[in-house]
This record gives sequence, C-alpha cells and structure tokens, in this order.
Amino acid sequence: MQKNPLNRQISAFRERIGELTSGTPEYSGSSASHERLLRAAESLAAAATRVEEERQQLQDLIGSSPDGFVVTDADGRIIDANPAAARLLGESLPGTLFAACGYPDAQPDIALMLADLRAGKACAPRETTLRSRSGAPVRVAIAAAGRGAGEKRWLIREHPESEEQDRLLARVEEERSLLRAIIEQMPEGVVIAEAPSGRLIHYNEQLRRMWGQPDMPHDIRTFSGLHPDGRPYLPEEWPIARSVAGGEVVRDEEIRLLRADGTWIYISASSAPIHDKSGITRYAVAVLSDVTDRKQMEEELQASEEKYRKLFENTSDAINIFEVVRDEHGEIVDWILRDANPVSQRDFGRRDETIGRRVTELLGAEEMAEYIARSREIMASGIGQRYENSFWGNRYYISSTFPIGKDLLGAVSTEITNRKRMEEELRLQQQRLELALSAARMITWDWDPAAGRLRIGGDFEGIYGRPPFARPEERLALVHPDDIDRLRTEGEHSGPYHTEYRIIRPDTGAAVWLESRGEVQRDEAGGVVRAVGVTMDITKQKQSRQALEHQQELLQGIIDAIPVMITIYDPDIRLFRLNREVQRVSGWSDEDGARGDLMTRFFPDPEYRKMAGDYMQSLKPGWRDLLLVAKDGSVIETAWANIRLSDDTRVGIGIDIRERKRTEATIIESEGRFRALMNASPNVVMLIDRDGTILILNEVAAERFGRSVQELMGRSIFDYLPPDVVARRKMIVGEVFLTGRPARFVDEREGMVLYNSLFPVADAEGNVVRVAVISYDITEQRRFEEMRHQAFTQIEHNMEQFAILGDHIRLPLQVILATAELLDDEQASERIRKQVWRINDLVRQLDRGWVESREIREFLRRHELV
Repeated sequence: MQKNPLNRQISAFRERIGELTSGTPEYSGSSASHERLLRAAESLAAAATRVEEERQQLQDLIGSSPDGFVVTDADGRIIDANPAAARLLGESLPGTLFAACGYPDAQPDIALMLADLRAGKACAPRETTLRSRSGAPVRVAIAAAGRGAGEKRWLIREHPESEEQDRLLARVEEERSLLRAIIEQMPEGVVIAEAPSGRLIHYNEQLRRMWGQPDMPHDIRTFSGLHPDGRPYLPEEWPIARSVAGGEVVRDEEIRLLRADGTWIYISASSAPIHDKSGITRYAVAVLSDVTDRKQMEEELQASEEKYRKLFENTSDAINIFEVVRDEHGEIVDWILRDANPVSQRDFGRRDETIGRRVTELLGAEEMAEYIARSREIMASGIGQRYENSFWGNRYYISSTFPIGKDLLGAVSTEITNRKRMEEELRLQQQRLELALSAARMITWDWDPAAGRLRIGGDFEGIYGRPPFARPEERLALVHPDDIDRLRTEGEHSGPYHTEYRIIRPDTGAAVWLESRGEVQRDEAGGVVRAVGVTMDITKQKQSRQALEHQQELLQGIIDAIPVMITIYDPDIRLFRLNREVQRVSGWSDEDGARGDLMTRFFPDPEYRKMAGDYMQSLKPGWRDLLLVAKDGSVIETAWANIRLSDDTRVGIGIDIRERKRTEATIIESEGRFRALMNASPNVVMLIDRDGTILILNEVAAERFGRSVQELMGRSIFDYLPPDVVARRKMIVGEVFLTGRPARFVDEREGMVLYNSLFPVADAEGNVVRVAVISYDITEQRRFEEMRHQAFTQIEHNMEQFAILGDHIRLPLQVILATAELLDDEQASERIRKQVWRINDLVRQLDRGWVESREIREFLRRHELV
C-alpha cells in the first residue's frame, strides 16, 4: 500500500528530531538543559523508529493478507488498497468510489455503513455482493472501522457460495446465540479474558448485577478482593489471571469482593484456560457465584452453635491416639488405637472393645489405606495435616492428624456432616454451568414459538417426575394451586425474570420448590418471539432456611426462659441486651440496657466499675463474683462468666449467688461440725472412692496407719494393707459399689481385733460414688467376753457341784435319822434328829441358792449378757 499521511507525519517528525540533534550553535555547549534536550530528542527518535518499524510490519502483514483491505476518505472514495483487494476488484482502485465496486443491490449497504461511520456509530459486519474485475459477482463479508470525519478502513473477506457452509454457519450462529443466551441467563456471573494480555473482554448480566453497575472494568487491577485470611488479592492472584498466565484450573476459590457501590460480598470463583488446536492459551473463562447468603447462613449457624456450646457445654471433638505398626523394613503398615475420648467412642465403640485393636480390624484395610499412606508422610516430615474425610457412608469430618513422639499419632476430628450437606447443595448451585451441560438437578430450556420447538436439557424427570413438556404452558398443570395465579401473571411480563414457585410431582405427589430465571422476548404485538432460561430444584434450600429460622426461634426461646442471667453486649460494653432473668433479678429493663449507661447503674463506684469492666473485656476463663446494684438500690451478689462469639459479640452468663452464699456458709458450718464429730469418734472413719483413694479420714484413722491426715489424703488405702489382705478388701469394696448394700466383717491381725462396716454413698441419681468405712477396735471387748465366758462356765460347773453335793448329803442324813429312831436313848435320839434337821435346813438353803442361780443365769442369757 502507498505511504499514507501517518507515514509522512513520522518522516517529518524524524527530520525535526534530526535538526534538534545536529548540534546548532544556539544549542552548543555543555549546559544541563542542553543535555536533557538531547537525551529527550534521542528518546523521541528511538520511539519514532520503533513506531515506523511497527507500522512497516503492519503494512507487510496487510500486504500479505488473503483478505482485502481498502482505505477510503469520508466520502467513500478509495485512497489505498492492498494486493488482495486489487486482485479481487481491479488494479485502478484509487480515486474510485468503493460503493461503485458493488452490485446495485450491494451499494445501499455500503452507503448505509459509510453514513453510520460518519455519524460516529458502530456498524456490524454485513454480507453483500461485489463486482470482480472480470465482472463476475463475488459474495463477500465486509466490515468497516473509523468513526467520525477521518479515513475509513474496510475489510473484504471472500464468502464462497455454499449452501452447506451457509447452513453450518447458520447453525453455528444459532448455537452461539443459544450459548450466549444461556450464559446471559445463568444465575452465576461469567467473565472472559483474552490471553496473554489478561484483558477482560466479556461479562454476562448476572456478573453486572453482582458488580452493582452495568459498566464493567476491563482491567483486573480495578477489582479489590480479600483472601479468607484477610490478605488482599494481588492482580496476578485472581483465578482468571492465573488461568491466563499459567494455564491453571481453579475450582471453587472463595473471595471477599468489594462491589462498585462499596459493599462487600462473598463469591466462589472457578476458572479455566481455553486453548486453540495447537495448545496455546487464547482465552480464560471464570464462573463466579454469589455465596453471601450461604456465608451469612453459615455464620448465623456457627453463632447459634457457639451459643449452644458455650451456654450448655454441649459437645467436643473426637480425639484419638494411635500407635503406628511397622513392618520389618520400618514401613508403617497399620495403626493400633491406644486411646479415644467419649465422642470418638460413639463411632468406634466401647473402650474395652476397641482399645488395643488395629484400625484395619475396626474400619477395614481398604478404607484405611489412604490414611495409612498419609501417616507415612506425616511421620517422615514431622508436620501434621488437615483434611476432610468421610466414614460410615454419609458422615463427614474435618480431621487433623499430627505426630506425637516417635511412634504415636494424634487425630482430632470435627463432624461436619450437616455443613457438608449444605455445602454440597450450594456446590450444585455454584456449578450450574456444568450442571446445565451434565443435566444434574437442573434444566435449561429454549422456546422458539415460530418453529414450535422447545429444547430442554438436564435432569427433567428427576425434578418434575414426568417426561419433558412439548410446550411451556404444560407445566401449569403441575403448579401448586397457591402459586398458579401469580405464575400466570408473571408469565405475561417481558424481559428478564426471576421467580420461585411450587409444583406437585405426578409420580410421588410431593411438593417441590423450583427457582426459575430467564428472559422472554416479545414482538410489538406482545407475542413471544423467544424465551430461554434455567430452572432448578431449591427444596433443600427452603428446608435449610426454615430449619435455621426454627433454630433461631428455639435459641431465643431458651435464652428468654432459662433461669440464668444472660446479657449480650458490644466490645465497648456500652449497649446491653438483657434476658428475662436479668430483668427479674435486677429490675433493669431491656430499654435501660440500650441507653448506653447501664455499667454506671450496675456499678456506681468508679473504681469497682473499672474492675468489672476490665474483667468483662479481658474474657478470662472462669467465674468472677460481682456485686450489682439493682434498680431499687439493693445490692445483689452475682457470679459471671464471659465469652466472645465469632463476630466479636460478647455474652455474659450470670447467676444469683445470694442463696448459694447462704448455703455455703451453712455447709462450712456443717462441715466444721462434721469434722469435729469425726475427730471426736474413738473409731476409724474414712471415705474412699472406687479405687480405694482416701477422700476423708479422721485423726484416729491417721494414727492407726502411723501417718498424718495430710499424708494419707489422696492416697490409696490399699497401699497400707498387707499384700495378702489387699485382694480380699478390693473384692469387698467392689461388691459394695456393685450391689449398693453395706458389708460387715471382722479383721484379726497383729494382735488386734477390728470390726469393719462399709456403707455405700450414692449421688442424686442413686449411683454409688463413694464408700464410708467405720472400723471399731474390739480387741478388749473380745478379751472381756472370753473372760466372762470362762467365769460363767466355772459358775455353772460349781452350781452343778452344789446340786450333787445336796443329793450326797441328804442320803446320809436319811440313814442317820433312821438310826436315831432305833436308839433307846430318847435324849440322844432327839439331839441327833435336831442336828439332822439343822443340816437339812442348810441343804434346802443350798437348793434355793442353786435355783436362784439358775434363774439369774437364764435371765442373763435371755438378755445376751452371757
């Protein structure tokens, strides 16, 4: 092509630079300004040279192009043309009107395009017919550029006559139109960047709505975003920039994005490069989903769960400790479960059934292969790993595994099954572009009334429970009666739409919530020309929202009804929300808490108020006793603990301890009396637990074991018994804990006789938690009983001897009396009879004494004195 005005301007510019750098007298010398001028002139000369070289390269490229290029003035007269245009239209083109090169039916098209360019309008490429230099018609596509009063540039591309090609191009354009319509109607934002510049060249309507204004920037540096850890995104860190620069495929990266109106939203971004046939990256596409609602729902759920956890100390994570098992080469091949907390036992089983067993026995070798391989990496590097995993079919966890010493692994697992299910549902929404192509719980549709064609893609039967419709109005037969009128009214609108409604599945009769987005195009008469959109099943989302609302309502009800004082306050401890218990105890209302001066009312004394405020802001663990001033001026003894939620909201949990203080004083006094009573007892008194640990004992017990009370407290009683006695004592203590019945036994050792009584001590639920031991020293009592038994034995023996003696005396007396009767001497006989009767009286007295002794003995036996 000929040298155009830009070439001439560059040449003139170079000549002027040459004059400036030729060293004229007025600029000769070594002044600093002269040096700067020379350097500037040299830079300008180099820049001009580069511009001329680039211009020449462009001229060479245009000259060798198979497409025709024509330059005209504002009136459409040809100024210049490349060889391809000359071969097509003839050699003598300069000075010819470009419109004259076309057939009569093409000249108006060229004239209209020229008029649009002069008016500053953009004109779309057109297909037309030009006259070749041989006079034959040539079908071409022409495009024009150069809006305003300057030169116009025309691109001529031959378009061979081919009905098949026309059909294919029409099909391509139709598919492109459908894809463009689907992208525009997708609920996710879509952006396309060109490579290698990274310039953003296309946005869909949803992304404009997410951005907050229709004008979208084309430079990635215009956007501001934050990583999950709060770090700002650098230009090269954006997912689409990484896909353009390195071909990286990014999946579901969460970003906090600053919108055009200054508000923040959360998005989930996925991006991938687009390669040509040679494998070179030409574009990159990114799909962005607004997950702000999900994040807020997760934060609300997290705050709700945190309130439950902090208020009621509800749950904890599952914790396990494993010992690795190595083969002969030192390679880890299995784990042995060494310890597990109660939460973990819920999944693994009882401790006595699982501790000491291999995990491949508990969970299976195939299921544990991945985790055993992971443990090799952890033990080799000494660095723990955090990952998601699932067991038992549908239970999900976030687990952290880390080394403990040489051959031990610790594992902490938090069950995230509910969150995982919600994330899975949200993931389905974030991948609507893939779901529109893979037909998973989402359908795309395109209605062309003129052709009577309804295209439906996706899992239609999975959503509607029947085969696809032939016409859009067929869906009205399935719409829920409460939604049918609204849906008909919305169906009369034109342009983009978004609606939610219910259908009744014909196969199950279940109600299903659907969300539909799309666009309806109508002609001037109001008839539908084209309608495209996407429809998805949002039943689970509705259920999740309803569950969250129910949980929030339940939590508020518990906070208002629980007999514990609860306050919610800001970090500056100015504004308070008071539950009903706080209002009941203190008399201050929720309105008083919102005034901003409740701390002054609670704590009138400045120094005490500062101490209380420091404690509330420190969030130290544990409880602190505080004196509150009630609305009626009375002082209330309370105890408070403070916690912080994830959004920095503070929660104070308090109890009225006035009754507890009175009870504590009573208990202290009672304990003093109990301790004095224990120490006053001459017997051993102790309280032990299931392991024999001494919890309470008196001084007599300490003296019995030859130790002080302080030395024995917290020690096991079995440590101070002979080895041959320990087994029997443990069995007796175990029976008391098991049966809940007292036990009594006599213990004789080391010259002492002890009478021991063991009594069960139960908690409020009736479970035996302690055993009281009372030991009586009956050594002297046993010795006295033996002596008494010997004495009574001797007395009984003597009584029997007295009875025998009476019988032995009576027989001789009878003989003597008979003999006296035979004597002739009456006086002698009388004296003998008198002595016999005297002796007989003595024997009768002995008999009466023996009878009385027997009665006394029987009395003593009946009253257990013998």
